Amino acid sequence: MNKILNDEKSASLRVGLIGVGRKAFTIDDETRWLLNYDELPCSHAAAYATLPETQVVAIANPGNDTLQEFQTRYGEVKTYQEAHEMLKHEPLDIVSIATHAHLHAEYTIAAAQAGVKGVLCEKAIATSLQECDAMIEACHQHNTKLLINHPRRFHPVFTIAQELINEGAIGEVKLAQCLGYGKLMHNGSHTFDVLRDFFGEAAWAQGELVATDDAADPDGRGLVKMQNGVAAYVDFASVQPFSFTFSGTEGQIVIDQWDEGCELINYELQDQRPGRPWFSYSPKRGVRRRYHAPQRHQPPMQAAVAELVAAIQQNRPPRSSGEDGRAALEIGLALHASANQDGARVHLPFTDKSLRVVSR
Repeated sequence: MNKILNDEKSASLRVGLIGVGRKAFTIDDETRWLLNYDELPCSHAAAYATLPETQVVAIANPGNDTLQEFQTRYGEVKTYQEAHEMLKHEPLDIVSIATHAHLHAEYTIAAAQAGVKGVLCEKAIATSLQECDAMIEACHQHNTKLLINHPRRFHPVFTIAQELINEGAIGEVKLAQCLGYGKLMHNGSHTFDVLRDFFGEAAWAQGELVATDDAADPDGRGLVKMQNGVAAYVDFASVQPFSFTFSGTEGQIVIDQWDEGCELINYELQDQRPGRPWFSYSPKRGVRRRYHAPQRHQPPMQAAVAELVAAIQQNRPPRSSGEDGRAALEIGLALHASANQDGARVHLPFTDKSLRVVSR
């Protein structure tokens, strides 16, 4: 990756990064494979570097090695061992928070109180609804735009699938099957947000946790019933590749991490086979069509940054707002609460604001 010096851009929005690790700037070095998710730039730093409106001017992270490596790539920036010191001394417009979830609330609230215009916070938004409410309140009070980084909201393949569903391409949606890996709350938050984005609010959840080496955020699975009637099966315990299958009365839409684009499958009636009067269903033949992302489009991380900039400039809530992040977390917490009650159905809105799940 080319070194990007500060004097190469005349940006209007000064950016500070809190948490200078994998998602902040080294993830782009990896060999990626999630075709409907990962597109360079994937890191916060690289995304800001591609937009003329933004420029990273300060970073905060414990440990000098990471700070020095960042400067080797991106040029001289102000470096801090402690995020609160950066917020105290730097006149920032945007703060990116790429730490683990247990620090999101503390730093979001501090950034809003410092007067920044926008915060881009990694998922999961926080560890409890109590933390979420404090973050959202602080941002409202100081007119700070809060965007939670759920990249599938900004990926064109998911936009295409959503448009096909809204157009009735598979009839009335009955079931969503969502598979993945990487802990129920940490990576499951992606799925919870997709479900809300596609189908609205959740009505209730029933969950099961599967013991792993991470006692705080184990693997898990469960059923989430949406208010519009869609039943969603979510499985982050079988350790399957990320995939989404939306089934309706007239077909299916499939998004698989191994296949670029999404597949629309409609079922057409075939001639009834003779001699089978006991067979009550007419056999159908699947007609398959594949929809691809446009060749030229903004990668999700870049689009998220651009969305936050637009929300600041237009003084409006961003897509994937703090409220959206809270609602996604609420589904995960309801699944945890259900598992703690031996799989009992837990209705939403979830009232226990103190239940805490500490994810990465």
